[in-house]
Amino acid sequence: MKMSTKGRYAVRILLSIARYQKNGPVPKKVIAAEEGISPDYIEQIIVPLKNDGLAIGIRGVKGGFRLAKEPEDITVYNILRASEGVLNLVDCNHMDCQGRDKNKCVARPVWEGAAKVLEDYFSAITLRDLLDKVGELEKSGAATYSI
Repeated sequence: MKMSTKGRYAVRILLSIARYQKNGPVPKKVIAAEEGISPDYIEQIIVPLKNDGLAIGIRGVKGGFRLAKEPEDITVYNILRASEGVLNLVDCNHMDCQGRDKNKCVARPVWEGAAKVLEDYFSAITLRDLLDKVGELEKSGAATYSI
């Protein structure tokens, strides 16, 4: 399994907003410069994050984005679910297994268990955790960080 760029960038965008929102709404151009993501792609990615109540857009000259919740109340799972949709390794967890009876699928519990492990893991990591890690790296003299 490979995480899409959209999911990874969604985490980076919200982390950037969390880092800079203390000075007011974070303009798209600041996020673009900080994260190396095109402004147009940021706009595409931020829409589902706003729709899921994770970010707020503020219009106007001094506009930009801010978090809709505190960083400790936003998990990586929240972000990935908003940007990627349901996190499953295979489609049959939420679909009809291409017309087959999904209740007779002997492998289905394997895929459901893996999806649960992913959900639990990503649910245990908050934006606050990532912010704290960035702070640690900055204190150690690291010039940059990456996600």
